[in-house]
Amino acid sequence: MRGKRRLPSGHVLAGIALSALACEQGAVSGRLIQEARLGVFFGGQIQQREEVARVFDETQSQGFRIVFREPLQESKRVHWELVLPPKSGAAEVVVSKLGDVTVPAGRREIDQIFRFEPGDPLGLWNVRVLVDDELVIDRAWLVFDAAARRQAEDSARQ
Repeated sequence: MRGKRRLPSGHVLAGIALSALACEQGAVSGRLIQEARLGVFFGGQIQQREEVARVFDETQSQGFRIVFREPLQESKRVHWELVLPPKSGAAEVVVSKLGDVTVPAGRREIDQIFRFEPGDPLGLWNVRVLVDDELVIDRAWLVFDAAARRQAEDSARQ
């Protein structure tokens, strides 16, 4: 993670992010990328999700996978940005987590894992991934508290 950046926020961003759910590119049209997926990693596979439980331990890994059509002839820069919602009770300011990784020549795929950190807010996160300057993932995720959800569901049943 390189740093944090503050961006203007609003409910418009949330609406745009929700409409971007279809912007993840499972099968990417382009000569370089075969597939770009965002989700939760399980046993070497990546399961796409619209909602992700905020978990702070190693039991859950979430992130993206990019599969190139063929082994790279030259290294490629992958840039990612996580746009987070404002923290509860905070002014409407959006914070981004940014990262870059270089995929070396000869590789055909890359997995990038994101770990939740204490203090990361719940709510709608937007994930953008670019390979060189080509946007390959632009997708919203609803990050939720699994324990609070279970408790609410249990209370509703009683």
